[in-house]
Amino acid sequence: MKLKKLLSLEKKASEVWIVSPDLFYDTENDVFKNIVKHNLHKGKKYRYIVPATTSVSKHITKYQKDQTIPKDMSDEMFLILPVSEFNPFLNELAIYNPNGKDTVACLSVWKDADTDDEVIKIDKEMTKHLVSKFKSIWKKYKRVNP
Repeated sequence: MKLKKLLSLEKKASEVWIVSPDLFYDTENDVFKNIVKHNLHKGKKYRYIVPATTSVSKHITKYQKDQTIPKDMSDEMFLILPVSEFNPFLNELAIYNPNGKDTVACLSVWKDADTDDEVIKIDKEMTKHLVSKFKSIWKKYKRVNP
């Protein structure tokens, strides 16, 4: 899947769950940053699982400033995991409309990967599995549904 298609998918999603090692796309990529800002102001829901690193902490602060969201909203949006819990998620994963019929999961490829596609669309069965894992980890630490 090309990045352009992913951008369209994110614009149309009512809810987005992201597992990210660094929050790169949402803090450093202007196109995604603007889509997130637009979506948040339209009341769309974002949930993030990120590792507890210094870099991520700085990016969350940048995210709060760029998206003009209060800390309590940020606390609700982010699940910060110990690095050991985060290790299974090596690349950035986005799950669009996780509670709907049209759920789509995409995985970013390494920035230096030799491929024509920028993202990999995950099949439906694996997407269901990833939604389940996301919910399970979120509930374990946040003790509520995402």
